[in-house]
Amino acid sequence: MRKIYIILLLFVVACSDNKGCDGKYVYIAHAGGAIDGFLYTNSREALENAAGLGYRYIEVDLQMTSDSVLVAAHSWGMFNEITGYGHYGDSVPSLDEFLSRRIYGRYTPITADEVRDFFIENDSLYLVTDKISNPKLLDTHFSVLKERMLVEAFCYEDYMELVESDYNMVLYSCMASDLYMSLIKHLLLHDFFTGPKIEWLALHTSVCEYRMFEVVDALCDYNAALFTINDTTLVPVALKDNVRMIYTDSIIP
Repeated sequence: MRKIYIILLLFVVACSDNKGCDGKYVYIAHAGGAIDGFLYTNSREALENAAGLGYRYIEVDLQMTSDSVLVAAHSWGMFNEITGYGHYGDSVPSLDEFLSRRIYGRYTPITADEVRDFFIENDSLYLVTDKISNPKLLDTHFSVLKERMLVEAFCYEDYMELVESDYNMVLYSCMASDLYMSLIKHLLLHDFFTGPKIEWLALHTSVCEYRMFEVVDALCDYNAALFTINDTTLVPVALKDNVRMIYTDSIIP
């Protein structure tokens, strides 16, 4: 059945014209925002710096420690590397180990609860989350922020639960485990299936190389948050029609 859908859609896109328009972008400080030339720190200082630079949307990557505490880190391999423990590979630290380290010898690691408190204190900011989209886990830590959260979902089941839980915005990820089938059922052919329509996509710049996204772009209205862009002239032409938000390391809003 999936092959039939894809063959049909490829035939239709071959006969379709792409849409064309320009728009202004909303900028998201990527991985907490760059600080002193350092990227991906997800640190307390990076959050404070991003807010000071005028970002209203700040992304935080979430990971779970070995003793099941949610914290801010891009990946354990990277966290170990930038805290001087690269020889640990991608091993997962405990909470005590996590908090005892310094990122690049100077920046402070933070827990999910500390991230929540930062955004409560800075009530004009929006929290964008990545890596983890489990609705129950996110509710445990961030329920008070739902109206100011953009959550990247990594499967349609999470997407549906997050939408129904009234998060401000849910972005279906191009890294989702069920990517193609979900796009077919809940974007391209949504009228024939139950569940909320996919309205926002979190897209990597490389997706324009995939034939499926030529189909999506030609046939569907959707909004996209694109990562990671540090020069707007590099936004792929094939995606420009739909990009509304950009994750960035260096573009100051």
